[in-house]
Amino acid sequence: MITYALDFETYYDKNCSIRHLGPLGYFSHYDFDAYMVSVVGDDGYEFVGHPKDFDWPLLEGHIVLSHNASFDETLYLYGVTQKWWPKVEPAEWHCTADMVAACGLPRSLKNSTAEAFDMEISKSTRDNMSGKTWEGMTKEFQKEVEEYALKDSVLCLRLWKAYESKWSQFERDISLTNRRLVQRGIPIDIEALQRAKETINELLFETEKAIPWGDDKPLLSRKAFDEHCIKMGIEPPASLARTDVDAQRWIRAHGHKYKWIEAVTNWRRINTIKKKLDSFDYATMPDDRYYGGIMYFGGHTGRFSGSGGNLNLQNLPREGMFGVNMRNLITAPEGKRLVVVDLSQIEVRTLCWLSGDRATMDAIEASDDIYEAFAIQFGLWSKDKGVLKKEDGKLRHKVKALVLGCGYGAGANRFAEMYDMSLTEARAAVDLYRKKLFKVPRYWRKLDREVDKSHDAGRLSLTLPSGRSLNYGNLRKTLAQGRIQFVSSINRNGQKRIMKLWGGVLAENLSQALARDIFSFMMLEIDKAGIDIIFHVHDEVICECDEDKAEETLQKITQIMSTPPEWIPDIPLDAEGEILTQYKK
Repeated sequence: MITYALDFETYYDKNCSIRHLGPLGYFSHYDFDAYMVSVVGDDGYEFVGHPKDFDWPLLEGHIVLSHNASFDETLYLYGVTQKWWPKVEPAEWHCTADMVAACGLPRSLKNSTAEAFDMEISKSTRDNMSGKTWEGMTKEFQKEVEEYALKDSVLCLRLWKAYESKWSQFERDISLTNRRLVQRGIPIDIEALQRAKETINELLFETEKAIPWGDDKPLLSRKAFDEHCIKMGIEPPASLARTDVDAQRWIRAHGHKYKWIEAVTNWRRINTIKKKLDSFDYATMPDDRYYGGIMYFGGHTGRFSGSGGNLNLQNLPREGMFGVNMRNLITAPEGKRLVVVDLSQIEVRTLCWLSGDRATMDAIEASDDIYEAFAIQFGLWSKDKGVLKKEDGKLRHKVKALVLGCGYGAGANRFAEMYDMSLTEARAAVDLYRKKLFKVPRYWRKLDREVDKSHDAGRLSLTLPSGRSLNYGNLRKTLAQGRIQFVSSINRNGQKRIMKLWGGVLAENLSQALARDIFSFMMLEIDKAGIDIIFHVHDEVICECDEDKAEETLQKITQIMSTPPEWIPDIPLDAEGEILTQYKK
């Protein structure tokens, strides 16, 4: 069997791009053109030229590689539907970007090649292709593009040879299953989408009226905002991000006096929603389905992430904002239903398993409500008082915050900040957690020792029950603020990042990684059962089925997701789901 590396070169500009339009929206754009394909085989075969001129039957029954197979394979399949080239069936089609990400390298071809082979490659040719049609290129530049395309395929094949043995079949199957989701598409209520866009555009227009500098300067310009703050005698904030605690304090301190501050912050939020709705609109095809992506191995732990652009399917707001609920736009077609099932409190369960806290796992397994089980464990509740969720929702919320906030090493100061409570109350909560779940802090200390033992070698490797490892390279000891600490480089969102390493962080990484492996196993089992997954969000899977099979499908998925994999048979799992016409969770 021959292995071929394949790469398309296509027209793009700022308006006609996959980031802006999504895969099928991009391929359908009137400016789009697939003007070149390069193919390199491990038998020495080479081709570079127009896709119409390539001998496509050559790939039949062989292995095909692309360094972003979500793009290249989908383009090939879409091209087939347009009768641009004949349909063939490769034995396998793999994504080398997925492969290198799973092996701890940056996702991009340029950066993975630099790390793997200590060689620099230039992407200036690709950058210079923006806005240029094949016919509009000089002969010299066409030759440069051909050489560039061929080199990319050569490097793709070289990466495969170097790392293929390190990429398990389990992970390959996950990569392939995730790619198939994009090709199925997500059903969208087009009429609701258009109504939402009208609502947001009207709000945006009205909000602009309250911004003093709107006539002559960009509304989102920090320079314009800062200049107006200084004009009003206010020190501008360092950030306006909703996730920035200091920024929110600044807004609360000044917003009541200066109404334009509220207008600006609202405009930013409304404009963000507008961009997301536009992305939904651009990428929704005439069949009323959105073809967007979820990235395999988007983070160091292996968890999935949004595939970029303005619309991140992993991060759609749970609540309606300004009269628009984007989750509700995902609507089952007539005669169909959405079956939504998630793994209940999976990270809490994985942390207890990793720390060896059998007593807590037994309590979780015996309870219908995991946070009630913890409340009993903490001595804050008893069964004879009734159901915690019904009798004392406030206490349940407090216990939930305690469990989620303290499991990865949050101290009293951090806990107080996270949950807006007094330092005294926070200290009492943290002390209670560490006393009752003493095996968790013990687990942090065990991981601390692993770091200390490994720093001389410059690398830490932690094996998960699935057989996969979490690897931390460039591990070194540093001195910061008079304290010894360890730092490491990891691959996060396709780039190398530096992170501090200690037991709480590693416990968080391992818990999330184990949760990801369990969820990925469930995805494969659901797929094997012949159920169509259309997308997933963290530990939640969304499937589409015929209306008359919805109940049966819900039961099948719930059973699958409540059954532990054979490589971790003793972890207590639970799954819950519902049948929907509109996505809302």
